[in-house]
Amino acid sequence: MVAWNQAQTSDMIFTQPVIHGFGNISVPTTLIIGGKDRTAPGGNRASAEVAKALGHYPNLGRAAAAAIPNATLVEFPELGHSPRIEAPGEFHSALLEAIK
Repeated sequence: MVAWNQAQTSDMIFTQPVIHGFGNISVPTTLIIGGKDRTAPGGNRASAEVAKALGHYPNLGRAAAAAIPNATLVEFPELGHSPRIEAPGEFHSALLEAIK
């Protein structure tokens, strides 16, 4: 099940530019990001110059939140790709606050 879900997620990342649909999201949305996350799918195949510009989640998170109506961005500046694992207490507090 995990492998299948990962395959579906990877396919979406590489074949479906979901950013174009952000404006169509009609439910309140909370984005939770780690400020030190530099994940960039495909970045390992980009030129060094392009790779430097990829995966800047503070910028990406703010842009996504601005594009999604009723979006809230929760930033954890000192965390990386997995805030839920790196700081579960803080993450869960933010998540519970978002779903109140």
